[in-house]
Amino acid sequence: MIFAAVEYQKLLDYYKQESYRALRSGYRINLVLLYLFIGGFFTALVDSILREPDILYTILAVIFHLGAVYVLFTVRTQAQAALMLREKALEVTRAFVDAIDLKDFCTRAHSKHVYDIVGLFYDQLKEFKHVLNKGKLLDAALFHDIGKINISAEIFRKQEKLTGEEWALIKTHPAVGKEMLDQTCFSEISDWIMYHHERVDGNGYYGRISEEIPLESKIIAIADVYSALCNDRSYRPRLSHDEAVAIITKEAGKQFDPVLVERFLQIDRKILEKL
Repeated sequence: MIFAAVEYQKLLDYYKQESYRALRSGYRINLVLLYLFIGGFFTALVDSILREPDILYTILAVIFHLGAVYVLFTVRTQAQAALMLREKALEVTRAFVDAIDLKDFCTRAHSKHVYDIVGLFYDQLKEFKHVLNKGKLLDAALFHDIGKINISAEIFRKQEKLTGEEWALIKTHPAVGKEMLDQTCFSEISDWIMYHHERVDGNGYYGRISEEIPLESKIIAIADVYSALCNDRSYRPRLSHDEAVAIITKEAGKQFDPVLVERFLQIDRKILEKL
C-alpha cells in the first residue's frame, strides 16, 4: 500500500505537470482515501497480531492484502497509459508540425530542432525551474511556428529580398499561431507563441519590452535564432556554431535577455552541435 501511495503521488505530479486542464479535486480525494486505506491496513495488521488465531480473519486479511496489490498494479497501469498517451500525442503533433516545416526544404525539421535545443536549454535554467513547466515549454517550442500554416511555400523559398507585403505576411505567423492554439487545450501556452519574436529592447514584432515578454518566449527566441543560423536558408548558407554564438552574444541586452544568453552559452557545445 505504501508503494501504491508513492506511485499514485508520482502520477498526480505527472498529471499536474502535463495536464492543460485543471487538476480535478477527485484525484486528491482518491489520494486521501488511499492513505486512509493504508491506515486501516496497518490497524488490521496490528489487530491480527494481538488477537487469537482465527481462520476466517486470516482469510479476510489475505483478501485485503490482495486488494492492496491490485491497487498498486492499477496505479502503475494508469501511469504507463498516461505516458503512452503523451507519446502518441507528441508523435501526432510532430507529424503536423513537420508538414508545415516541409513548405521550405531548408526549414525541414526546424521546429523539432528548436524543441531539442530548448530541452538542453532548460537544464541550464536552474534558477528559473520553479516557474517553468518543462513539458509545456517543450510543447511551445514545437508549436512556435505553427502560424506559418497560412503562408505560401513560395515566400519561404524565395531567394530574393521579400517585398513589404510578403514580410508583413510573415510577421503574422505568431498571432495566427496564438489564434489556433486558443481554440484548443493549448491555450495556456498561446502567449508564448505570440511573443517569441519580441526583443527585450522593444523592437520586436509587437513592441513589447523585456518585462512584458513571457520568460518562455525569451527562451524559445534564442533557440529559434540559433537553429535558423546553424541551418541553410534559401537566402544564405548555414553558419558555424561559433559564428552563431557570436551573433547571439552580440545581441544580448538588445534582442535577447542577457541572463538567458549566459545560460545558453553553458550548454555543452558538442551535444548542441550533434543536434
